[in-house]
Amino acid sequence: MSRLPALLAPLLLVLSGCQPPPAPSSQTRADAATLAACRDRANEVYNRQNRGTIYSITNRDAPFSGSYIPAPVDSGLSQLYTHENRIRDCVRNTGTETTRAPTPEPAPPPQ
Repeated sequence: MSRLPALLAPLLLVLSGCQPPPAPSSQTRADAATLAACRDRANEVYNRQNRGTIYSITNRDAPFSGSYIPAPVDSGLSQLYTHENRIRDCVRNTGTETTRAPTPEPAPPPQ
């Protein structure tokens, strides 16, 4: 009988580590929603500012094109930097300002 608890103790220790992670808190969900909204807004701004590059088709790098010229290594880095800064600023300023509800006015004191 004394051997059974000694054998079950390691098994119980292993099984206690198999619990699912706790559900995300409301703050974590709000942070994820804010980040998603900021990314969507940054993508909208990029698409509006760079419409010409989005819809242009280039065959310069196509195989057998005869005019293969390697692109510069830093091509697009400035747009990426601006995009990431726009997301960071949006998150820091807590959102896109488009879906915020106005703060409710306090109720008048009872008389």
